Amino acid sequence: MNAITLRVKNAPGFRIDGSNLLPATLAAASRAELPRIVLQGAGETCALGDLFDIALEQTDMPALTIEGDAPWLDRIGANMTEGALTVHGHAGDYAGIKMSGGELHIQGDAGAFAACEMQGGRLSIHGNAGDFAAGALPGDMEGMTGGMLVIHGNAGARLADRMRRGTVLVAGDAGDFAASRLVAGSVCIGGKVGAHLGYGMRRGTVLLMNAPARLPPTFTEGGHGFDTFWLLFTRMLAREIAPFSQLTGAMLPRRYAGDLAVDGRGELLIANS
Repeated sequence: MNAITLRVKNAPGFRIDGSNLLPATLAAASRAELPRIVLQGAGETCALGDLFDIALEQTDMPALTIEGDAPWLDRIGANMTEGALTVHGHAGDYAGIKMSGGELHIQGDAGAFAACEMQGGRLSIHGNAGDFAAGALPGDMEGMTGGMLVIHGNAGARLADRMRRGTVLVAGDAGDFAASRLVAGSVCIGGKVGAHLGYGMRRGTVLLMNAPARLPPTFTEGGHGFDTFWLLFTRMLAREIAPFSQLTGAMLPRRYAGDLAVDGRGELLIANS
């Protein structure tokens, strides 16, 4: 089985669909076949060998590494089920869309719709993520339904919109409408949040490390008996990135319930209030 490294040598001048650049798929291709793989663009096509220098190495598991900035390469890791995919640079839109397994690591920034409708696996973004991370595609009713999204930088607007399951960690700030229309799952934000936090939130958990400038008027303070949940939650977060790894079960947060304008069974936890 091959571990493949793609080193960016040319930018195409138009956006490229990278959904067929998957570790398991490329690992099955021969050295001669790889440069001839056709990539679809905006009404144009190009060959893999036109954009990348290709290197192969024998390995026990499928792995793919992309070296260099490729903000024009969309849908990296789309529908990924296994293996490891690492981008040493920036990635385009829709990174990790509908992935259900494996690990996708982006060392730079990712565009809009990262982890959109993700079902499983792990996506780590070491820079910033654009709008609608872990959200739903326009017209669809479900966002992220499983897996873990970890953003070391900031997230754009509509983070986790319509999310149903899974875990989202953002070490930095999040834009407007974070956790909007959240159905279930956990969203943790280490920095500041924009306007309309938890708009239309039905269930699920939102954890803020810092109190927002303004609490949503449709959230009410109160609630007891979540000590056991908090203990288990902080144990899980202890394995993850700062600042969440610094929480302990003894540091009970302030709890709010909402959005009372809809179902009202979601919870907003504020750690440092």
